Amino acid sequence: MNRRKMQVVDHAFALFIEKGIMQTSIQDIIERAGISKGTFYNYFSSKNDCVSAVLEKLRYEARMKRSELQIGKDPSDIHILIEQIAMISQTSQKYGLSALFEEILHSHDKEMKQYVMYHRIIEIGWLADRLVEVYGEKLRRSAFEAAVIFMGVQQHLLFTAKNINQTLDPKDVASTIFLHYMSHIIECLVEKNTSVIDDEKLHVMKGQLMQEEVKQEDILQALDDFACQLRFTKSQAELSAALRYEIDQQPLRESVVNALLKPYVEAFRGSDGYDQSKDIMTMIWRYMRQ
Repeated sequence: MNRRKMQVVDHAFALFIEKGIMQTSIQDIIERAGISKGTFYNYFSSKNDCVSAVLEKLRYEARMKRSELQIGKDPSDIHILIEQIAMISQTSQKYGLSALFEEILHSHDKEMKQYVMYHRIIEIGWLADRLVEVYGEKLRRSAFEAAVIFMGVQQHLLFTAKNINQTLDPKDVASTIFLHYMSHIIECLVEKNTSVIDDEKLHVMKGQLMQEEVKQEDILQALDDFACQLRFTKSQAELSAALRYEIDQQPLRESVVNALLKPYVEAFRGSDGYDQSKDIMTMIWRYMRQ
């Protein structure tokens, strides 16, 4: 997104939190953002498209924060995972995201429901991958179900505490679940094969929700187009060239790409190319996670 579109997304998000999505009209967004109707429709085809952009922004920011917590750390360190989970919970509580998602899921809008389901599948998939990094490849087959169980326990503990006016630290909740409960749950899933989710049906559902695959040539083209559009500094040019070289390699050296991503984006901070550099980083993350 360009900077101006991002500002409109921020105004829309604020309205969704204040009024609810269903009660927020396109006119409300236009007035809050100080733009014309034509400008809104240049950015979004509909209000649903705007909602989708809000969810994409939330997903992107969560990825950034989680990655910052993990960079340079041992991926198998459970305390890093606890920090990541706590950060997500704190952000959700701060903005009331759970209520926002529940509003959509209880609506009659099938398109918006699909946006939320896609968002949740991505988040569960991220946690499933992290659980494998922490608990080992033995969990791979049941990792998605383990992630669902964790998120369900966490959600209902926090929900119950809120309703009895008890203040709980999300980090303490995550620590308790991971350090005391998850090892037993994972043992059941792995050793006793207690999984209840149908893998084939899950795969079909994920295939219906997931976005189109990011291809290697898409990333290379995006890097080349970016280089043509902006006059790079020496540092920007060197990092772009290094990243392009690594993306072009087979097999992909993910550890090297991960090491390049943060300095690559930081090289563009404060410049006109900052948003585009972040878009390219998101493409690369999706490519590596496929």
